[in-house]
Amino acid sequence: MKQVLLSIIASMMFFSCVSTDEETIDSTTFTPKFDNDYTQCSTPILGESSITFNAGRVRSVGVYKNISKITATVDLSGLDNINWVNASFYMVNGSGEYCDAGESGSPYCNEIDFLETNGNVATQTTIHLNHQQSYEYAYLHSLLTNPCWDQEKMKESINDGIYDASVIDPTRPFDVITEFASDYSNMTTTFVQDGNTVVVYDFLKNAAATGSGLQNLDGLAESMEQGWKIVASLWQGYSPNPNSSYRFDDPACKEWSDVCSGKYIISNIKVTAEAEL
Repeated sequence: MKQVLLSIIASMMFFSCVSTDEETIDSTTFTPKFDNDYTQCSTPILGESSITFNAGRVRSVGVYKNISKITATVDLSGLDNINWVNASFYMVNGSGEYCDAGESGSPYCNEIDFLETNGNVATQTTIHLNHQQSYEYAYLHSLLTNPCWDQEKMKESINDGIYDASVIDPTRPFDVITEFASDYSNMTTTFVQDGNTVVVYDFLKNAAATGSGLQNLDGLAESMEQGWKIVASLWQGYSPNPNSSYRFDDPACKEWSDVCSGKYIISNIKVTAEAEL
């Protein structure tokens, strides 16, 4: 009996050690601090838990390693009937001077866009990795009321890189939730409002929009070790136009809206990661 008890105790100690060794890396949920990085119409207002944009850009003070989840609440109500103004929420793979994947003057680095918008009608989520990209579009409820968009043309490509998020009312705040697989083989982004949930990006399961070339997320795990800065901005220069559904042929819609007439609020930004560097 004594020998049996000793065997049981030894087994328990063994399994305890094994389970400890196999635990995933501990993660912490951080609330990032931000600095103003660029100002256009007026300086972004940095509140205790929110950022209000007229136009401009902010970057996180911290750099985050091995991110598993990022969430925020966005308010696009100040972009109602504003076209070709981009309310963005993203992260860049760099800790020094500003960089992105735009290849339009800033140094290049990997970039992941959780949210880019055309006013408060169309959205785009994109992974830019090693000079390739994979993106998916969605449209919000405001498509039904904004006369500058061709509803039928937008809906032609449903589930072919364009996804129906019309249950999300952008005149009220909604949550943007991005999650990464533990091995960084996948990323999903979900919009949530009043119990309505729409997956607007799933690298492995959803069809990517035409023009996407990224076939896998090789290299993402390594870049997560280096760390990422969180960025939000309101700017003009690019906005998603899914299936070329914007009505440039309508004289009332031909000109871009004034970026300084828009307003964008992002709040409750949380980053779940191994460490803040």
